[in-house]
Amino acid sequence: MHSKVFKMETSNDEMERRLYSHDMAPLPKEMDLLFKTMPDSVARPQYTQDVVQLVMKAISKNKPIVPRGAGSWGLGGSTPVKGGTSIDMTGMNKIIAIDPENLIVTVQPGITWKALDEALAAKGLFLPCYPSSAPSATLGGWISTGGTGIGAFKYGTAGNIIRDLEVVLPTGEVVHTGDKYVPQNGGGPNLNWFFVGAEGTMGIVTEVTFSVLPRPEEFRVVSYSFDNFAMFQPALKKLVRSGARPMHIMFGDRLHFDYLRAIGKHAPDVGCMITMALDGSKASVDMEEKIIDDIMTAAGASKLPKETAEHEWSERSYEFRVRELGVGAIPGEILVPIDRMNVVLEGMNKLIKQMKMNAPLIGTVADQNTVMYMPYYLTDEHKLVASTAAMGFAKRLGDLAFENGGRPVGLGIFFAGNLAKYRGKDGARMIRRMKDLLDPYGIMNPGKMVETGTRLGISLPGWFMNFGMWAMGSVKRVLPRDRIGEKELGKLKK
Repeated sequence: MHSKVFKMETSNDEMERRLYSHDMAPLPKEMDLLFKTMPDSVARPQYTQDVVQLVMKAISKNKPIVPRGAGSWGLGGSTPVKGGTSIDMTGMNKIIAIDPENLIVTVQPGITWKALDEALAAKGLFLPCYPSSAPSATLGGWISTGGTGIGAFKYGTAGNIIRDLEVVLPTGEVVHTGDKYVPQNGGGPNLNWFFVGAEGTMGIVTEVTFSVLPRPEEFRVVSYSFDNFAMFQPALKKLVRSGARPMHIMFGDRLHFDYLRAIGKHAPDVGCMITMALDGSKASVDMEEKIIDDIMTAAGASKLPKETAEHEWSERSYEFRVRELGVGAIPGEILVPIDRMNVVLEGMNKLIKQMKMNAPLIGTVADQNTVMYMPYYLTDEHKLVASTAAMGFAKRLGDLAFENGGRPVGLGIFFAGNLAKYRGKDGARMIRRMKDLLDPYGIMNPGKMVETGTRLGISLPGWFMNFGMWAMGSVKRVLPRDRIGEKELGKLKK
């Protein structure tokens, strides 16, 4: 634990506090009837002891604390629901140690992947998995929201590469969850995983030790186009059973690339595009590319020029560039088994049509059996009814995933009622008991994940929020069709 003493930066300025009252998806003001989304104050710690002091102060005053990274998530996990203090962790952005001999790096949680990658590259190393919003997302926020991302297909998610976490518990205690040099196997339950995906409700991560790898001899990107995305499924089934193991697989459909071209971006005119990143020795990458070429060609794909693939890779962290239209882009995220991906795709397209929306599709292949679909819909945040009603799409999209052996991604405020669906009733009960045990004062990011808490001091039952989200979708179905972006698409076709 750091023991440096200095005056921690805090603020009570109203305008500044308002910036912390939402994340990537702003909530309508009317939601303040239920949730106190504006914090009472903002604090920016720089050391572990600062966080301990904030926790002890919250206990003494019986006020909530809400840890926050870059706010680049969209489910309200870092948004207060009962006021209190927002703890901005971006000031804790130091690299504590890079150890090339043991292939580990220890950092504070507020550092971005981009900053860490640049420091590792200077030592000939790299972090094998990182968030898609790498230029802005903090590693602490990424871990707290589950830690999947670029590189997960080959190397696993955040939990697979974490050696140790330093965590300040809701009682003010500081614990280390692992060992920096050896794995947790045979050492009792793996406590690292307990805080991965906990959404800041079980404690505040103040230090992380990751496993890193030497930068590969060869890194290569390849892209392929299909007339439509449904043609990718048989190719993907063969690919995951082949000798090829891409570092990352991502995709976008025709509408996604049409929108990009409509706003003047360089993008291909394709039915869909699949992009894969390969790394390793030159010989292994050559072999993998040959295997993938054969599989994709046999499935009806066309290989795109090297320049197209490399451009798409360079833009991998900017999925929602269409917000340059001056509108909001709210993503949905679901995980579905590969053998159900076309069934879900058909259901998703039907849902989009029923709700009179325009929703481009992007996504990744999360592992050998799972695809992550991330359709996003454009909405005018200044039109309350339309933008709020469109949120019902995420509820119906999640239901579609559940029906096909998958699930939505994340809980936050709006989907806390899904915890029992994710973990079963007994599993959800166990998680709630652990929350009560670790957070006896109820101060650590309350009202999220294990409950939908409100400013009124009561928790909304899961069925109530699910019904509300379903009702929003029903409203959307009777509203006029969304026309956002259609003017730009019309100019493109001309």
